[in-house]
Amino acid sequence: METYKQLCSHQWIEIHDLEVKGTIGVPENERKTPQRLLLSVRFKIETAFSALDDKIEKTIDYSGVAAEAERVVQTSTAHLIEKLVSDLGKALMTRFPMLQLEIELKKFILPNAQCVSVKSGWTRFRR
Repeated sequence: METYKQLCSHQWIEIHDLEVKGTIGVPENERKTPQRLLLSVRFKIETAFSALDDKIEKTIDYSGVAAEAERVVQTSTAHLIEKLVSDLGKALMTRFPMLQLEIELKKFILPNAQCVSVKSGWTRFRR
């Protein structure tokens, strides 16, 4: 009889293009009204998906991740999207027991480009 084991290293939970509004930008005219931003979050949890036993308390609730990310963006005083993505990563890694986190933040400011984006990643190291 053959058995299979899921590899946690290839298991991610992802939120693609979460629309959030935030006051961001260096020039004051950019900061007059909140801008539409798209946020993608990708993270790993400690437990293999096959071991979750269909129980939400054994995973990280992605709706909680989305709500926290939206809160951080809405309350941010950052001017640069690089600072905002850094603040998002710190807040999510502090609040949730993620093993790894990747964030992409898209801003729609250049008239001749689809978007400008920044990406960053974090890893929780165990002692």
